[in-house]
Amino acid sequence: MTFHPTNNPLFWQQTADTCFAQERFEKAAEAYLRLAELSPNDVEAWKGRGKSLLALDRAADAAGCFERALLLLPDDEELLTLLAEALDKIGDVQKKAACFVRLGELEAEK
Repeated sequence: MTFHPTNNPLFWQQTADTCFAQERFEKAAEAYLRLAELSPNDVEAWKGRGKSLLALDRAADAAGCFERALLLLPDDEELLTLLAEALDKIGDVQKKAACFVRLGELEAEK
């Protein structure tokens, strides 16, 4: 593979973060997806895509991203909170409750 900026995960991370900071959520979501394609085990890529999609009121898609990130980092409180928010928006009360149960367990472990 030859070097090209579009093959560089750092390029996509910086692009995504900049777009997100500028509230250009559609572009940020696209850039985080490219990052996730290049680095599928990058928790921050999935989290960033999910947050971008949540900002675009695409809660079901965002939930999928947060679930993917939680597979990689299962006890991340921020991810669990974001997933609960997305699940609330799509009306999945049962899964939302499971998120809060897990958050309570993590708090008790501290």
